[in-house]
Amino acid sequence: MRRNNNHNGDVLRGAIIGFGNAALHAHLPAWQTSEGFEIAAVVEPNREQADKARRVLPAVPVYSTFEELLDNGRLDFIDICTPPCYHVELVTAACRSGLHVFCEKPLTVSTASLQEIQQVARAHERVVFTVNNWKYAPLWLKMRELIDAGLIGSIRSISLNVLRPPNSGGGASAWRKCLELAWGGILIDHGWHNLYVILSLIGKPPRSVAAKMYPRDAVGACCEETVDLTVSFGDAEAHLHLTWQADCRRNYGSVGGDKGEVLINDDHLVCRCAGRGPLQFHFAEALSAGSHHPEWMSPVVANFRREISDPQERGGNLQEARWCAQLIELAYRSSQENSRPLQAPVPADAAWAPC
Repeated sequence: MRRNNNHNGDVLRGAIIGFGNAALHAHLPAWQTSEGFEIAAVVEPNREQADKARRVLPAVPVYSTFEELLDNGRLDFIDICTPPCYHVELVTAACRSGLHVFCEKPLTVSTASLQEIQQVARAHERVVFTVNNWKYAPLWLKMRELIDAGLIGSIRSISLNVLRPPNSGGGASAWRKCLELAWGGILIDHGWHNLYVILSLIGKPPRSVAAKMYPRDAVGACCEETVDLTVSFGDAEAHLHLTWQADCRRNYGSVGGDKGEVLINDDHLVCRCAGRGPLQFHFAEALSAGSHHPEWMSPVVANFRREISDPQERGGNLQEARWCAQLIELAYRSSQENSRPLQAPVPADAAWAPC
């Protein structure tokens, strides 16, 4: 395999690793509608999924292993759409092979493996970028706009609720409910997205984490299906409720400041602040609609390209992933320790960098 180190203005050639629903319905459309990228290969060991890739991309070679991919052609990056259990091995192998990495969440849920990824990426001067498309949903972009305009003042509280019925989180093969493949349950499936949204809204490092999960034996036995998580930021606190046991699909909550609040109800926001009537904002798609949201991917792909083209731009996304991994790791520990709040230490080698 040959690699190209001069990326400015070049078309970047990539390979999708794992051709499931996320690849087909979210990642591939993003690459196809973004200038400067070409999907030149697919790796998919499952015969049925590999045949689907050949039908969708008839001119693109499909390999059964990552090693076969490395032996053929020139690539600049890989896009990892596999279950989480394969992420760390693929990310580090790609960096050592001179490839940049675009990876589905969670990058990892271990701070030790996250540190390993950071070290390998730095040593080989490669970008490792985790998909954070939820914060580019129109609703969250409007929320960011209202906060930046000072309408609700300094944030003091965030409450987010994610309701999904029992048949959610399974996918075609139900791998998201297999602990060995997914690393966890709804905290992995929805928690990662909501945590980076919370971090981006508050814009400061968390201080402690406390969590309660059901079933109680989730860690080490089965996947948690309901989670209540509290993250303290000192002068602000965020509460996150996630469940696969609801009777509907719905996302709702609130962001409260010292001057007002914004109410979230799936497809609209209501901003209430002193001195003016409520402001309402409606959106074409509810947060709970669908699972893939390709329309939220364009800024993610653009930021990936920016980090590749300009080394000075690198680090923010990987630092965001490090915080998400650390908070999830602490949440599992807290749940095992009867919801005891656990301190979230700031990594010695990484200053806080709002993403």
